[in-house]
Amino acid sequence: MSQGFSLLLKLKSARNIDMKRPLLQVALDVLEEKVALEIAVQIAPVVEILEVGTPLLKAVGAKIITELKQRFPQNLILADTKTMDVGALEAALVFEAGADFMTVCAAAPLETIEAAIGEAKRWKRKVVVDFIGIRDKLKRAKDIVPLGPDYFGLHTAIDVQRTQGKSFKELAVFKEEFNIPLAIAGGITPEDIREIMTYSPEIIVVGGFVTKAKHPYEAVMALRREIEYALS
Repeated sequence: MSQGFSLLLKLKSARNIDMKRPLLQVALDVLEEKVALEIAVQIAPVVEILEVGTPLLKAVGAKIITELKQRFPQNLILADTKTMDVGALEAALVFEAGADFMTVCAAAPLETIEAAIGEAKRWKRKVVVDFIGIRDKLKRAKDIVPLGPDYFGLHTAIDVQRTQGKSFKELAVFKEEFNIPLAIAGGITPEDIREIMTYSPEIIVVGGFVTKAKHPYEAVMALRREIEYALS
């Protein structure tokens, strides 16, 4: 038995977590529609969620959501709106375009978060509350829980990764404190998967490792292999 596998078993035992297969989401954080579609064609068969990244959504508009949904109806589509105001309006905009999920910032007013969640329920879609930029995430999460979010998104911003690196320790705290599914994002590579899997997140979000790869399909498969290893 390898040292890596032995460590994984110890972590699973210590946290008493029954690992589940997470949904794999790829963030299309590119600026050109053509590039996004070229990547999506390669990876759509091997991921569950295609994310319209914030830069892509701003550069191209909501039409890219519709384009992806029409071309890849088997995939879920997340619009990374990072909504800070007019929650119902932005939710309706992306859901009408075909999105299955949208994101609202945890830093937004509670009224905005509540409005986005309410609109999502009307469309029978889902909201991910993104904790990007929040220092006291636990305190803010306690304020948001009563609103009934579908997911909490623990997201280490790209700019933060450059100066402070990345950490997944908050996953353990959120799993212990809340019964709300987690989406984890922030510079994730195959080397991170085994640690992340010990916390049993519902969604693993990967961006640059796939979108900047010479062969995006192979990059996804490298992630898949690590997920399956952790589940074995």
